[in-house]
Amino acid sequence: MNDKPTPESESLEATPEEKKLLRQLRDNPLMADQFQAIADQFEHEIANGMDAHQAETAMIESLQQLGKSMMQQWAKNTQRDIIRQTPGLQQHSKKNSSGTPPSA
Repeated sequence: MNDKPTPESESLEATPEEKKLLRQLRDNPLMADQFQAIADQFEHEIANGMDAHQAETAMIESLQQLGKSMMQQWAKNTQRDIIRQTPGLQQHSKKNSSGTPPSA
């Protein structure tokens, strides 16, 4: 019988760096979703015996998608912050006038 703990049975005590990462992931749900997808894809590809070249190509594509997700989250957060900080700023409102009336 093997008494060595497996990763699933080990106690998970987060380091300060891991706690910081958890806070960042909670603040950026798009990034968290993408990290989860990358980790799942990586485990699946290893289990299916993907060669190094294929794994590198897949990882590059995943990281590009991660970068895109992070920029989308940043843009959403920035827009939300600007709207909160600017009193009287309306988001998506219709014009009240059709422009300058024609001269008679």
